[in-house]
Amino acid sequence: MPAGPLADFYDRLHALHLAAGQPSVRRLQQLTRAERRPRGINPTSIHAVFTRPRLARWEVVGEIVRVLGGDVEEFARLWRRANRCQSHDDSLVDPAPHARPWAPADATPVPRELPPDVLPFTGRGPVRAALDGLLAEGTTRAAMMTVLLTGSTGIGKSALAVHWAHRVADRFPDGQLYADLRGESPGQPPTPVEVLTAFLDALGVATAGLPASPAALAARYRTRMSGRRMLVLLDNASTVGQVRPLLPGSPGCLVLVTSRDGLAELVVRHGARRLELGPLSAEAGVELLRGLIGDRVDADPESAYDLVRRCGGRPLALRVAAERMTAHRTTALTTPALTTPALATAPALATTALPGPPLAPVRVVDHPRLCVQRWTALADSG
Repeated sequence: MPAGPLADFYDRLHALHLAAGQPSVRRLQQLTRAERRPRGINPTSIHAVFTRPRLARWEVVGEIVRVLGGDVEEFARLWRRANRCQSHDDSLVDPAPHARPWAPADATPVPRELPPDVLPFTGRGPVRAALDGLLAEGTTRAAMMTVLLTGSTGIGKSALAVHWAHRVADRFPDGQLYADLRGESPGQPPTPVEVLTAFLDALGVATAGLPASPAALAARYRTRMSGRRMLVLLDNASTVGQVRPLLPGSPGCLVLVTSRDGLAELVVRHGARRLELGPLSAEAGVELLRGLIGDRVDADPESAYDLVRRCGGRPLALRVAAERMTAHRTTALTTPALTTPALATAPALATTALPGPPLAPVRVVDHPRLCVQRWTALADSG
């Protein structure tokens, strides 16, 4: 498909919108009020003006360009070129019934950046249902949907976010972006400029010519994301300042943020929906253990439930316990080192003693790809 005229039209339109201060859909509706249209252009039609791949009617586009202060004649020429390009493509290709209405209008790469899913995965039915509901709501409103998933360390925020994102990935045909903001990890977290540069590179933008200003870089990112239906997973955020520049703004996008903190400003100022993640139920915890250590759970179900209770229903603590049992087949579910309440808090997991060779300390990371760093037996030097 000759995408040049279409890309030129949308790039110029979004640049005009940015230069005008990015007025909201509601504000544009107010600006387009007239005697023949006392309520202004309806929000759905305004949204369609900025959304690829189908061009909106010129009558609507021209009015939006006018209230944004653009050159109506220039945009009329851009619109006609883009319309001829679109009509030519439509005459050559008979779209398949399953063709995706949100398919990008140019040859931009489709990033698939989600980390590998974490298995086995159990429980979380109510929270997954809430996420599904917010996804459905996001497809019907003229604003981006932002979801904030909160909970304490080791409770499984990242695992749930990645698992759910994989399950709904096909709802975002223009791709999925992922960034670990390392809010709960030692060392310096990535800067917004570093994350934005990586995102733009994934979206096919040449990084050599990118602006140095964080604000200009964020604007370039929003322009590139506009009109696309994408999922953005921002893992382990600790401040709103990490998240704000990475919000694309396009109604076709959903942003899922995980954080140990409440990030109240993200809810108050940016309309995020907060979901609180608690411990696994006893049944889900035992099911997780069964997936990790198999029939040893069924051989002693009472001790399995006791282990879940002592781990506080934290998936990370249960995975640590299962790892220790796998590494030391003689370790039973009733071993005090496994059932100590210390397993319920991640910082204590690194030093809990077990029978056998001494174990090197480990750092436990609340991340699906790094749930547990395997203990390494230290060679006996004496």
